[in-house]
Amino acid sequence: MNMTEMQAIVDRSPLNRWLGMTVQAVGDDSVSLTVKWREELVSSPERRSTHGGILATLIDGAGDYAVAASLGRAVPTLDLHVDYHRVAAPGDLRVDAGIVHIGGTVATAAARVYDMSGRMVASGRGLYFVGAKPAN
Repeated sequence: MNMTEMQAIVDRSPLNRWLGMTVQAVGDDSVSLTVKWREELVSSPERRSTHGGILATLIDGAGDYAVAASLGRAVPTLDLHVDYHRVAAPGDLRVDAGIVHIGGTVATAAARVYDMSGRMVASGRGLYFVGAKPAN
């Protein structure tokens, strides 16, 4: 899948379009996305930190699109785990994700969110439904 095809999949979601999620790279089982920082992403006005839900959304989306890079289609999320490592201060964000395992029914993908200084601000893993195994 090329970047234009992946961007079309990403842009199907109104949330992703609102976030301005942009595909930076796509491999056979990986994806890299960016989001430009803006005031609407702030959780704490005093700290001007990016809301944790935005970071979780990036992890979930990137994991899904890593699976999509392999399957050619987006898939629903079954489970999501997020770890927050540091405050995401104002600034653009990059998320890199790759497939950990893909089976006949579910796939697992891992993602890491970085600030523009290259510091990891959050990481996580998602479990995605890829389809039922055919009956024997």
